[in-house]
Amino acid sequence: MKKILFVIVVGVSFVWSCGSPKETTDESGKDSVNENIDTLAEVPPVKDTVATTVVAVEKDTVLDNAARFIAGLPQLSESSFKKLEEDKYWKEYQASMDGNWKKMYDTRLSKMKAWEENTFSKSIHDSLTLFYPFSGPDFLHAFFLFPRAKTYVLAALEPIREVVPLDTISEKNRDAFLDSLGVSLRDIFNKSYFITTHMEKDLKQVKGVLPPLYFFIERSGHELLSQKFITLDDAGNEVEIKGSQIHWKKTPAVKLIFRDRTTQEVKTLYYFSVSISNGGLKDRPNFISFVNNRAPFNTFVKSASYLMHKDVFTEIKKLIIANSNHVFQDDTGIPYKNFKNKLEWSGTFYGDYIKPVKDFSSELYQADLDSAYNAGGKKDLPFSLGYHWSTKKQNYMLFSKAKLNTNK
Repeated sequence: MKKILFVIVVGVSFVWSCGSPKETTDESGKDSVNENIDTLAEVPPVKDTVATTVVAVEKDTVLDNAARFIAGLPQLSESSFKKLEEDKYWKEYQASMDGNWKKMYDTRLSKMKAWEENTFSKSIHDSLTLFYPFSGPDFLHAFFLFPRAKTYVLAALEPIREVVPLDTISEKNRDAFLDSLGVSLRDIFNKSYFITTHMEKDLKQVKGVLPPLYFFIERSGHELLSQKFITLDDAGNEVEIKGSQIHWKKTPAVKLIFRDRTTQEVKTLYYFSVSISNGGLKDRPNFISFVNNRAPFNTFVKSASYLMHKDVFTEIKKLIIANSNHVFQDDTGIPYKNFKNKLEWSGTFYGDYIKPVKDFSSELYQADLDSAYNAGGKKDLPFSLGYHWSTKKQNYMLFSKAKLNTNK
């Protein structure tokens, strides 16, 4: 693979600022699976830089070229994908993705971006690592809400597989791949979360989470620099493995390093394909160590099927509460009772709280959360993000620790 060595100046920032059903358990507690726009995302540069470090970064140009092709973005230099852009089906795919992205940006992402800059970033330590459990491959919303995070840690059940070499397979198979990817993104475009019953089928066609991750990274104004398949040793340290071995590992992950094309800031994304139920975490103490070692962090939860309301997801809840400086979530995340009347936590309420959508039990309605919203002081939420996409009656809460943890 062609690689280019870059020298990057990375700022150290100290700025203070605020999916869908994916994992279920049966009665035995066993895990199962349930549910040119390139410049549109003008991410603000890192602010309040107080120190710099020179970092040498190797860019895998073949990887980035493939990711741009998958994202429906034109090649920026000569490559094996340049000629493939003349394919009629790719041109149709590009036009469709441009249109879908523009509509989503205009109606949702641009509002999130403005709100993050003007409101949210003033309420949180926004350069901390972001932990996003039950995420699926949704880097998109994690980035638009936490654009100054240096590291993103995503965890869900959706599988990791090597991406097929699109520049060498047949035109028929390549067109089928792009068609499947476009279909897999429909729920993110229209509803803002992945529906797992759709993902089960769609990700079999595109071979795992990497294609949608590539799509979101490239479309949000970044370039991919490197990719490694990893697992964890007993202490929670990264161990690089071959992509062909990924499905053999108990704690499989992919590590993507990418760079903002405007600010030149380098970021890292980890995606772990693991169960984070109580049983899953008991079998993976190395994953707990990996997460603990990155504390303090911020946590983001959306469209999480109310899993942390269940007895079989108490350990991930404890992990989040113990290690987070800020938790930003909708009502599908940690129950309000776990934050209510706790002196170490303060809460800010955004949007409107209404009963869970009909896909979920009415017993998940939280009367105490309803009272908190009706007590006054709730703030506007200028975008729709979550299960109530049809009514746009969305709720989000920011819980912040009174005494913030310091970096280890």
